[in-house]
Amino acid sequence: MNIDEDAVKACADLVGRTGARQFQIGYLDDEPPCGWYAYAQYKGARISAEDYPGPVEAADALVRKLLTGARCKCGKLVALSDDGAIAYGGLMTDGSTWTHAEATAAGQCRWTRMGPRWEAGCSQGKKPDGSGKK
Repeated sequence: MNIDEDAVKACADLVGRTGARQFQIGYLDDEPPCGWYAYAQYKGARISAEDYPGPVEAADALVRKLLTGARCKCGKLVALSDDGAIAYGGLMTDGSTWTHAEATAAGQCRWTRMGPRWEAGCSQGKKPDGSGKK
């Protein structure tokens, strides 16, 4: 199995940065290993992605669940593509709500995976030299 280790490392790093107490990635069926899952455990909540063909797909799905509807440190809505951000029904991942007008006024912050780390497009996720490493 050829694994994009950076994708899995980036997921684990992001899960840790969100304050999760536990992160796990594994498979549901032993023969052959299939039905991959990834989850992040928080105080009183578990966010999971299940039944993916491999660990990279499960890790990527978990990242997308965590970042879709998330608010960046800069205060903007996280966008995972150039098509723009998504927030379902104004409910943010932290449980708060935004009206359409509030979300539009806040703007969007484009996030991308840079090797083994998900990075914000704003200056909140970068050092003054712009390297992205803190």
